[in-house]
Amino acid sequence: MRILFDHQAFEMQRIGGVSRSYAELISHLRDMGCDCTIGIKESDNVYLREKNLVPKTKPLHYWHDLLFEGKKLFKGQRTLARKALGLMGHDNDCLQINKEYCIKLLKKQRFDVFEPTFFDSFFLPYLKDKPFVMTVHDMIPELFPEFFPKDDFQIVQKKKLCPLASHIHVPSEKTKEDLVNILPIDPEKVSVIPHGRPEYDDTFLFQPIVDFPYLLFVGERDGYKNFSAFLGECSTVVKRFSEIHIVCTGRDFNEKEKKEIGELGLGEKVIHRFADESVLRNLYHFAVAFVFPSAYEGFGLPILEAFANDCPVMLNNASCFPEVAGDAAVYFDMNRKGDMYEKFVALYMSGLNNEMIQKGRTRLEKYSWNQSAESLKNIYKSFV
Repeated sequence: MRILFDHQAFEMQRIGGVSRSYAELISHLRDMGCDCTIGIKESDNVYLREKNLVPKTKPLHYWHDLLFEGKKLFKGQRTLARKALGLMGHDNDCLQINKEYCIKLLKKQRFDVFEPTFFDSFFLPYLKDKPFVMTVHDMIPELFPEFFPKDDFQIVQKKKLCPLASHIHVPSEKTKEDLVNILPIDPEKVSVIPHGRPEYDDTFLFQPIVDFPYLLFVGERDGYKNFSAFLGECSTVVKRFSEIHIVCTGRDFNEKEKKEIGELGLGEKVIHRFADESVLRNLYHFAVAFVFPSAYEGFGLPILEAFANDCPVMLNNASCFPEVAGDAAVYFDMNRKGDMYEKFVALYMSGLNNEMIQKGRTRLEKYSWNQSAESLKNIYKSFV
């Protein structure tokens, strides 16, 4: 069975949940004997490289890099280059090498099933009578319109592609429920395929890189992620437990966040760390707790990362979190001021960390990339 995947997720993400899930699935599908091709020539994606999925992939090039020959000459040159190139008709910042290559593979028709890895519908004219299967990771733009424009790319393209897809897979029952409720999609056309647990090297040796107790916040911090409300709860935590710090990963703090941290009196208590996989594992392992205050996620891979690194987990009682974590997490209501603080105090004072860690290990066994890939393979087979 031959499956063709496109370039989208691996072009738009260096790291991230969408491209990571595809890399895991493709790797396991190949282990099961599936002939998986990815229509990509250039990418900076970490998972493509780590799993050697496309050995001859070159670094991603951009129009603005070519304009300045890859040199950093002055502040704002990328913005200037984009505007100039836009006037020249180059609307996409990236070169079209990957899309053109993928179209070339589509035209050859040497595949049984096609799967786009995001929502660009460029492939439709080239499918002919071949089926396409797609994934919807979440319905965040539709559920949080205050953070997205009405003509958001995902919103528009989902409406276009979902009715045309041969089948759709989603990572959680909650995402399926939201998809079916928001778009006119037959529930029989949607399968739930949860993400798998991290497959770490068991020989990894932990040596703490942070020498004080801390709460861990991982990933993006915008809008529905509830970072501001999280900081407010942390300010109360720190007033009672002066030894507690907050460690955040992801991009560096912007000026608004720095100002908010300062106004809450958390200036010396909030620390940012850029984290590759080894650093992130270390941060999980030695944290007092990983806290996920987000209002919504399609699945929440960091939950499984925390479980896999023996880290107690605290979750907003929302979205798919109870579905994913079960009884292996402490839940709080992010809409009720003081609730996260109260739940943290109960956890911190009770000494239940070992019990929570064991529950996390047990819950983790429920998730397997191998099982996920097997489920996806069965969907593909139904159209061959």
